Formats: sequence, C-alpha cells, structure tokens
Amino acid sequence: MKPINITNAYYIKLGKNGLWEESSISESKLRIGWKHQEVSHINSGNWEHIREELEQELSDKGAVTRDLNALRIICESTSDDVWITFSRSRMWWCRVGSPVIGNDLVSKFRKLKGRWSDEDIHGNQLLINRLPGGLSKTQGFRGTVCRVGDIDALRRLLNNEPIPEYQEIEESRKLLNRSVEKGLRNLHWKDFETFVDLLFRASGWRRLSMLGENMKFADLELEDAITGDCYQVQIKSEATLSDFEKYSAEFDNEGYRKLYFVVHSPSSNLKRIKEHRPDVELILPNRLSEMAVNLGLVEWLMCHIK
Repeated sequence: MKPINITNAYYIKLGKNGLWEESSISESKLRIGWKHQEVSHINSGNWEHIREELEQELSDKGAVTRDLNALRIICESTSDDVWITFSRSRMWWCRVGSPVIGNDLVSKFRKLKGRWSDEDIHGNQLLINRLPGGLSKTQGFRGTVCRVGDIDALRRLLNNEPIPEYQEIEESRKLLNRSVEKGLRNLHWKDFETFVDLLFRASGWRRLSMLGENMKFADLELEDAITGDCYQVQIKSEATLSDFEKYSAEFDNEGYRKLYFVVHSPSSNLKRIKEHRPDVELILPNRLSEMAVNLGLVEWLMCHIK
C-alpha cells in the first residue's frame, strides 16, 4: 500500500454515545446529525439560512458557531483529508468520497472513498491503548467534530513510521535480547531451572510442585490462577530433536492443558522443528530472552553468570 499523505485531519463522534458507530463502519458512511436542517440547504451551501435555524434551536451563540463550523468542515472536506473515530477499543480512519450529503432512515451522511479501517498500511491494528497520547486523548472531545492537532503523529501512525527515538530503543532492545540469549547458555542447570520457574511465576502462574522435586515426568507443575488450568514444564539445558519427540510422545494431557519444553541450548535439528503437537510447546532461547527482558529478569541473569 502506498504511503498515506494527509492535508487535514479531523475527529468525528458518530452519534450521541456512539449510536451510529456500527452502521457508519459497516456501511462505509460518515454519519452526522443536524436532523432539523434540510439536505437541500446543506448541499447548496445555504449557510446563512442554516445559521438562522441553529440560532432558533440553540440559545448559546458560541454553540451556534461551533455547530455551523462543524457542519461546514464535514461538507467541505475532500478526499485529501483523513477522518478518525474510536470504536470497539480501536481507532478507525477513512477518507470522504462524494461531497453530496445523503439521508436515510438512520441519519444524514457522507459516503466514503473506500471504507473505514482500523489498521495501518502494514495491517497492524490501531488499538487505542497503543496510540500516542496526543491522539488517544482526542476521543475525550465532547463535541461532534474537531481538528486533529498533531497531523504528523497521525501520518506516522498510519504509515507505521516510528520516530527516531523509538527506533533507537528498538535496536537497543534487539541487542539486549541477543546478549541475554547468549548469557542464558552460561547458566548452571540448577540456576536455569530457577530462572524458568521465575519466568512463569512472574507471568502470574502459581507453582504446584517444589522445584527440583523428584517427579517422574516434569520438572515443574503450574496452575493458571484465573482459569485453574494446570501445566507441566520440562526444563533442559541441552536437548536434541529426539529428546523433544520422546517427551512429546510420553506426555499425557489428562489433567494438564499443555506441556512446555524449555531449553537454552537446543541442537540444530531441534531449532529447525516446524510443527508438533498443539498441547506441547517448545520454548527456545530467543523466546526465553524476550521473556526475560519483558519480565525484568535481566539483572537476575547478570548476577548468576558474572
């Protein structure tokens, strides 16, 4: 998809309390109110007449001006502009098409050029909880229409173009992950067992067995405190593909949802494995290193390999 250019950007509230969000998104329309104004007056740009109507409806002169300006922005917007709204915990964006205001049984509307999208140009979903603060706070606007203040932030978001500081942090994190992955291979097998135990418990799981307990099959048994599901964990410093296949074949999932097979120094053929049982999951050092960084266990690792 070509990079997205933006001339102007606006936020629109699709009906009171989001009343028209679903129909707007599913029908590719920019739904608007102004139910007392005639479509013919809007499409002919008879703004003085519309102002007079609004003055009869609203006692606040400021509200009259804001309502009139919002309607003119909607009518005069072109396909060079981007419109955004928020629905279902995501940000949606679109461009308007035909300038003619239509009317149906739901509301007045402008048809879109294309459709509403909740993704950037690379297909990443635009979740509200991952938006830059300057954009996410726009959803708190109480009126119908407002300009998006930071157009450049919106353009970067839709084009998936991070700022230089983000890229610098991302490169540093990748370097840290690689270093942690190397460091894991220096753990004594007993320390590695402790490390894996700390990883799972930092993720919110509850340990059911004593670490290193003389169990027949697993090194660790865990419970998801929310769902009550139980899991077994087999921990290996080194392992081959045949080791993994042996444990996979012996795993009896009765009473356990999944077996995690965790290894920090896998053989080359184990690294290349593509498919295995859905209830047996292989965790290799690259994922272990990401978990360690995300869960704050880097310092623990450093202390045990120094």
